[in-house]
Amino acid sequence: MTRLARHAKRERVSVRTLIRWLKRYRENTGALGLIPRQRGPRIGHRRLLIVQETIIQEAIDAWVKRGERLPLSWIVEESRRRCSAAKVPGVSRQAVVSRLRDRGIESWRTTTRRPEAKRPDVGARAARPLDIVQVDHTLVDVMIVEGGHRKSIGRPWITVVFDVATRVVLGFHLTLKAPSATSVGLALAMAALPKDDWLRDRGLKISWAAFGLPRLLHLDNGSDFHSLAFQRGCDQYGIRLEYRPPGRPHFGGHIERYLGTLMRRIHGLPGSTSSNPVQRGRYRSEAHARMTLDELEKWIAVEIAGRYQQYVYRGLHAIPAQAWDRGIRDRPARRIHDVVQFVIDFLPAETRRITRNGLQIGLIRYWDPLLARMFPVGTHVLVRFDPRDLSKVYVPSVSGTDYLVVPYADLRRPAITLAERDRARRIVGESDQRVDEESVFAAALTQRRLEEAAERRSSRARRTVQRRPKPPAPKHAKRPSTVDYSRPPVPYEGEEW
Repeated sequence: MTRLARHAKRERVSVRTLIRWLKRYRENTGALGLIPRQRGPRIGHRRLLIVQETIIQEAIDAWVKRGERLPLSWIVEESRRRCSAAKVPGVSRQAVVSRLRDRGIESWRTTTRRPEAKRPDVGARAARPLDIVQVDHTLVDVMIVEGGHRKSIGRPWITVVFDVATRVVLGFHLTLKAPSATSVGLALAMAALPKDDWLRDRGLKISWAAFGLPRLLHLDNGSDFHSLAFQRGCDQYGIRLEYRPPGRPHFGGHIERYLGTLMRRIHGLPGSTSSNPVQRGRYRSEAHARMTLDELEKWIAVEIAGRYQQYVYRGLHAIPAQAWDRGIRDRPARRIHDVVQFVIDFLPAETRRITRNGLQIGLIRYWDPLLARMFPVGTHVLVRFDPRDLSKVYVPSVSGTDYLVVPYADLRRPAITLAERDRARRIVGESDQRVDEESVFAAALTQRRLEEAAERRSSRARRTVQRRPKPPAPKHAKRPSTVDYSRPPVPYEGEEW
């Protein structure tokens, strides 16, 4: 028996193992080399290709140089895009996190979701699409500019309609005005209609198949969701309402989480305000603002339909767009047929008395010859109005199936907003003048001239100008060269034959 065999028998190992120990002992020149090592790759070992490592480092460099607060997902997507262009396999999120940690960059942690205390699962649950739909508003974390001089006019509000069962976004509405029943009505109108025409009008070549009337709306306790106009509009279309318990925001966790995800994506846009001043630092949001309201609307549409709804949702373990297609296959969605009337049904409403001179709302008189024929004098009716344009109001017909559009009694008056009317009434009331329709419009026109003069100097004035109703484009109708007397005459609305 050889010497190695005797030592191996004494240690109860094979000769091959003893030779391996001897080699490790000579290489490390000490007994520490014989300590058993943990299985698997060593700390710091990397399995990616050199090309992949280079791509990740270049993406991180580009991420660091950007002034905006870009989320970690931006590095992951940029790395995968560059890997695809180089025809090498993509990289994982954990690989990017490891490289950030190696470089001592820990700021990415502020862009990820913070661990929260575990709460009982008491949020909304839905088995099928449109069973439970959540609606909420938030102030967008980005400054926008007006289209003329491209100067900052502030942050817009967004209203989002979110399906709980499939996690798809059914619709949204972007506006400079504070949330109201009108914002909710416009967002619900987008949610209930197919979006092919909407996308085509904006030149977007993406697919957004989700639409339909919800069966139940899950809402917070905002005043806009408790308004008479909103509740009657929902009753008319068979939409049930359910409100969260006060002070329990986690009951609306689905849409709250999505709004947080959307804001993290928006933090990468020029002019971002970030989530708070600490994250924003010395970044000047107004100076870097570049996007108009229309451009931001297109960007959000692409972000929703082209990106978010095409990726696996970790809480659902499925792609939202595919989950919608599977869920809606057996039970088609309800849709609306008249989008104009649908939006009108959610406009603010006030009860007014019909007189011989028409009706009056906020010192402004409205009149139409059909009012006296539809309602006896002294009848109280529910009149709806659009806060964005007070040049006309909407009176429901006797049957309740449609509306009569009633314009100003004095058609020479310009279209004004509700905010302009209320501000003019307040100014006239503080003076010694008599508060009437003439003084209100005079004050509103005076304010407009002052705002237009200060538009280049004040972002608040520019924001007010952007809120004004735009005058309709003149339509030049062609006159027929000859009259066809063989056809019966068509009477105008309001004429008797």
